[in-house]
Amino acid sequence: MGTRTETTPTPPRAGRSLSRRHLLLTGAAALVAGTAAACGQGQPSGGGSGSAASPSGGASGSSSAGLRPVSVAAIPIVDVAPLHLAKDQGFFEEAGLDVSIEATSGGAIPFPGVSSGQFDFAFGNVVSMMVARSQGIGLKFFCSGSTTTGEPGNDNVALIALEDSGYEDIRDLEGKTLSSNQLANIGDTACRQAMDKAGGDGGSLEFIEMAFPDVQAALENGQLDAGIVVEPFVTPALQAGFVAVSWPYAEANPELDTGGYFASEDTIEKDPELVRSFRAALVKGLEYAQANPDEVRRITGTYTKIDPKVLADVKLPRFRAEFDMAAQEELAATARTYGTIKGELSVPDMFAEL
Repeated sequence: MGTRTETTPTPPRAGRSLSRRHLLLTGAAALVAGTAAACGQGQPSGGGSGSAASPSGGASGSSSAGLRPVSVAAIPIVDVAPLHLAKDQGFFEEAGLDVSIEATSGGAIPFPGVSSGQFDFAFGNVVSMMVARSQGIGLKFFCSGSTTTGEPGNDNVALIALEDSGYEDIRDLEGKTLSSNQLANIGDTACRQAMDKAGGDGGSLEFIEMAFPDVQAALENGQLDAGIVVEPFVTPALQAGFVAVSWPYAEANPELDTGGYFASEDTIEKDPELVRSFRAALVKGLEYAQANPDEVRRITGTYTKIDPKVLADVKLPRFRAEFDMAAQEELAATARTYGTIKGELSVPDMFAEL
C-alpha cells in the first residue's frame, strides 16, 4: 500500500478481437465524444483556460437589464444540470444576476481560471480541490453540486469489465490493471477506497490513464481488466453486454459528494453578498433538479452532444447543496494514504462559511 505505480499496458490477449458489442458502442461514443473530452476531472494547473467562449469579464459592472453579470466555468456534463436549470428557470435573474455559463474543455481549467479572476465561480471535483488547497491555492467550495446516489447498480459511475471476465465484485480486481481518465484524482482514489472498504488492498490496484470513450476497446483487446466509465457511457456499455464489477463512488461512501461550486478566497472575503445570492439561486436549481429528473435530461441535451436516446436512459447523480463532511474527511485520508495529496490539507478549510 502507499505509492501508486504506473504500468505498461499489456498486449492483447490471444484470440481476442473486437466483438459486436464494441461496435454497438462506437456510434454512441462518437455522438458523445465532445462531452467526454470535457469530462476530464484533472488536477489544478497553471495553464490557460481553453474555454469555449470568452468569459463575461468577472463580477464587475452591470448588464443592460440592470442585472449583475457573473461568469461561471463548468464542464458540459450531466453533473452541472442544476446550474443550467437555475438559469433556465430564472432563479439567477430573480437574484439580480446575469449568469454566463462558460463551457470548459477539461476539469482542471476552472481552477486557474477562478484563481486568476477570469471566472467568478466554477464547478470542480473534490479531489482536485484537495490537491489545489494542499498546494496553497486560495480557493473554497461554497455549495455542493453532484453526489453519488449511494446505490450500487444505480449510479452514474461504474467499473466495467468483459462479460466473461469472471469478476463479480471489486475484491476480484485486487492486483489488476484498471483505467481512470485522470491519474491521481477522484477516480482512482475512490476505487482504492472502495477496495479497502471491501477488505482488499487498494494499493494493489494499478491504473493507466485512459479517456472514457476508449475503455470498451481496451477491455476487448486485453489492455485492461476493468475501466472506469461515467454516464453517458455506463448505460450503453451495460446494454452492449459489458458488466459492472463495481460502482466505486457508491461503494467508497454512499454519502460522497463528488463535485461542487467554488470561488476564490478573495471573492468570498470581499464580496460575500455576491456569493450568497448566487448560492441561493443555485440551491433552487439543485432542488429543482433533484425533484425533476426529466428536466435534468432535457436541459442536459441543450449543452451536450449526448444522443437523446442515450440520454433518456442514463443514470443521474444525486443533487444537494450541503457537503457531507465525514465523507470528505474519509476521501482525503485515502488521498493522503496513496500519495495523491502531498502537502498540508485541512478539510474544513476547503469550505466557505457564508
